[in-house]
Amino acid sequence: MELSHKVVGRYVARGAVPLREKEDVENTILEKFLSKQDKIDKSFKSKSKKTTYYIAILNRMCAEVIRKEQKNWYSINSLNNGELKQESSTSFETEKQTLIKEEIKRFNACLQIFNQEKSKLILFLKYYFNIPLNKYDINNYAGKNSNEVQFALKGNNSLAKAEKNERLANVVLIVEQKNISGDAVRMWINKQIDILLNKLNFKQSRFHNRESLAVLLEINDSIEKNKYEL
Repeated sequence: MELSHKVVGRYVARGAVPLREKEDVENTILEKFLSKQDKIDKSFKSKSKKTTYYIAILNRMCAEVIRKEQKNWYSINSLNNGELKQESSTSFETEKQTLIKEEIKRFNACLQIFNQEKSKLILFLKYYFNIPLNKYDINNYAGKNSNEVQFALKGNNSLAKAEKNERLANVVLIVEQKNISGDAVRMWINKQIDILLNKLNFKQSRFHNRESLAVLLEINDSIEKNKYEL
């Protein structure tokens, strides 16, 4: 309970979770954690303190709740005194969809600066943010090594960040024949995220953080998935 309180408190301080939702989010991630604790404990490799490992798991669970509930929180926060006429509701929904489309367009434009590393970045970010991978994510980066990479990245849900980084380091070895450490992967991902956020927040016209970046990535993934299905 203390760890979930601490984790959610950080997201509240950064504006990712509304203060009014704090207790509900704490209870949600605590319930999720307790329901999976046996599996979580079995996956603990003693590479870090157990509290550090638990915080990593709770952070990921909190990020999942944020991605799932953020649109609903935004809608509720935009209501005036809890009531909107039908016309206002329609107008708000239209404005919201327009804003989302604009941000997705900006997001994709920002991704272009990564050139040949774009497919690698998308794959690594989705794995980092615990967003399900599809065969296109893997094929675009791994090519002929796709099956081996898919096998290497299986079973992502209960991993701590350090373990994810080790797996991604193995993927780099498979695809690029470069033998690097998990820590090198961590630094590379953090650097790319910083570059992407700086580009998205150019001249402070927007305020994106890691949580909203994950939301953009997930929405964009849904749009791309629909394209492939068509």
